[in-house]
Amino acid sequence: MLLTLCSSLFAIDSIAQTKSTVKVLARPQKDKILLRWATTTPLSWKLSNQYGFIVERYTVTRDKKILPQPEKKIIGATPIKPQPLDNWKTIAEKDNYAAIIAQAIYGKEFELSGGDNKGLTKIINQANELEQRFSLSLYAADNSFAAAVFAGWGYEDVEVKANEKYLYRIISAIPKNKLNVDSASAFIGIADYQELPTPTDIAAVASDKTVMLSWDYSILKNYYNNYFIEKSTDGKNYSRLSDLPVTNLNDKGKKSSSQMYFSDSLKDNSTLYYYRIMGVSPFGEIGPASAPVTVKGKQLLAQVPHIRNTNINEKGAVEIEWTFDEASNDLIKSFTLNQSKKEQGPYKAVVENINPNNRKISFDKPYPTNYFTITAIAKEGQSSTSFPVLVQPVDSFPPAIPTGLHATIDTNGVVTLKWNQNTEEDMLGYKIFRANNKTEELATLTPLVHKKCIYRDTVRLKTLNSKVYYAVASLDERYNQSNNSTIVEVKKPDIVPPSAPLFTDYQIKNDSVLLHWVNSSDEDIKQHELYRTAPSNSPKGGGMETAQLLKVFTDTASQYVDLNAEPGKQYEYSIVAVDETGLKTNAPNRLRISVPDDINKYRVKSLNTYINTNNHYIEIFWKDDVKDVQAYNVYKAVKGKPITLWKIVNVGDAKLLIDNNITVGETYQYAVAILMKSGMRGKMVMAEVKY
Repeated sequence: MLLTLCSSLFAIDSIAQTKSTVKVLARPQKDKILLRWATTTPLSWKLSNQYGFIVERYTVTRDKKILPQPEKKIIGATPIKPQPLDNWKTIAEKDNYAAIIAQAIYGKEFELSGGDNKGLTKIINQANELEQRFSLSLYAADNSFAAAVFAGWGYEDVEVKANEKYLYRIISAIPKNKLNVDSASAFIGIADYQELPTPTDIAAVASDKTVMLSWDYSILKNYYNNYFIEKSTDGKNYSRLSDLPVTNLNDKGKKSSSQMYFSDSLKDNSTLYYYRIMGVSPFGEIGPASAPVTVKGKQLLAQVPHIRNTNINEKGAVEIEWTFDEASNDLIKSFTLNQSKKEQGPYKAVVENINPNNRKISFDKPYPTNYFTITAIAKEGQSSTSFPVLVQPVDSFPPAIPTGLHATIDTNGVVTLKWNQNTEEDMLGYKIFRANNKTEELATLTPLVHKKCIYRDTVRLKTLNSKVYYAVASLDERYNQSNNSTIVEVKKPDIVPPSAPLFTDYQIKNDSVLLHWVNSSDEDIKQHELYRTAPSNSPKGGGMETAQLLKVFTDTASQYVDLNAEPGKQYEYSIVAVDETGLKTNAPNRLRISVPDDINKYRVKSLNTYINTNNHYIEIFWKDDVKDVQAYNVYKAVKGKPITLWKIVNVGDAKLLIDNNITVGETYQYAVAILMKSGMRGKMVMAEVKY
């Protein structure tokens, strides 16, 4: 198993780091443990080449048991440093990466040569010389473990046992007063050994005599820094494309690309080629080869169709002509006509499988505004599409009138309108109209086009008009507007209680009470309800029972005879108006009366009349000895007609009235009834006289 203690030990972007630390990698083999380390800044790299590294090993476990005290061992009598320059000659002649490291450590001048000023070369050339030495030497060590060991940046520990596990600590020997460098450690044993993984998911994209290989670099990043690519024409005999492995130069920390790419040329487009890759670990191990991926070259379609002419015929269809090199007809399967409402798309294929020899087509379903393209469908490789062309047919016809308009209103005055959506292709939206009266002209509610088939409006409920009216019209993309829909009437919810009816008169007889009132004047009255409340039978007294509904009036009646009133009791009558929404009068008019034990006791003793023909009047006068009188109600009628209240005479005034509104030959009826302070009215006493 490859133990990684940092995301990228030898990444080029470590140049930017300011804190100096040591990073270490460790990998077990079957009989040894390999170590790789490096510092993270150019300065610490330079000083480390001078002072070296101290490698400590602690035996932590044995036979899967933790030792009471780890056994410490310092590897090497002195700090591990790069080999002297003279010792590099032999390895540098065999290993180009070793030569790079030697030049970086000991060379007087360090300049990069060759290359195309891209990738790694471009990045390094933008840095100073020390950064170049630091970066490129670590890159070279990534590709040659033997050179890394020679440079004092690696070690093979062969004095290990299979039943033990070790903690390796790598310490910089740079004096603290020169530079403080953090140490690093790795905990590992031979028992942790695992085979290197096999690369997977290799993709190959072919074009004309070329192929682009790609694979996910990030999945195996902790195992492989580099890759060898092999090629075959029979799937059995493979050869490497280069003696040098392929390195990912797109690794830039957080912005790293997860994919690694490699482009290769093909001899022809007819041969089937096989490719496979194998990873190279930072310790120089070559992993197992991936499963092969096969690919053939493809002849690309170079020609692009061009729309050269469009026309709207007499039937309203669009006729489209285009050009395309006939020599490329064999490279395409067909043409496709694409349509969109906008230049930037999206485009929809509206006519497919057009014969490769055709260069003209008619399309009968245009939008008010169209953008058309022609695509040449390639047999192999990528298809080609023309530039879009604008086509706008003349359109002066409005869309259909919206249907299904209906409305609801809640108690807050929020009106919700809904209607059926129009089906025209060129529909732009709708306009909504409102009027407060049926005869009023509809006014626009939406200054802008409304896109949806639902609209919410808010109306005031406490206004004189009890209804509101709505209509909807549709608009197309040319702003052709339909006629208004059928008007929908919305009745506002009634939140104002009806006005109260008013008692105007009452009469008390021995066994009944006659009530008179004026009904509520509101237009939406559904009924009137007459209630009576009797005294409570509670021992405490003083209260009234719950109101009893006497009768519901659904017509224009304005009087009622209560036949169930009991003599000697007090009653309270109230009348309530109810409108069509169920609202009732808030403060109904109330009438409290007392029914006497004997109504005959409360009457005048005598009622007399005197006719004065000279002065043309009739005198009416009466006597009584009743106490607690409030007033006298005097009634008059022409004989044969209903008697009505004529005058009210207050107590203290003369018990006499003069009637000079009379006609010769008529017979008149007069009556007097006592009105008591208790509210009771006594029995009426009548007199009749002919003038």
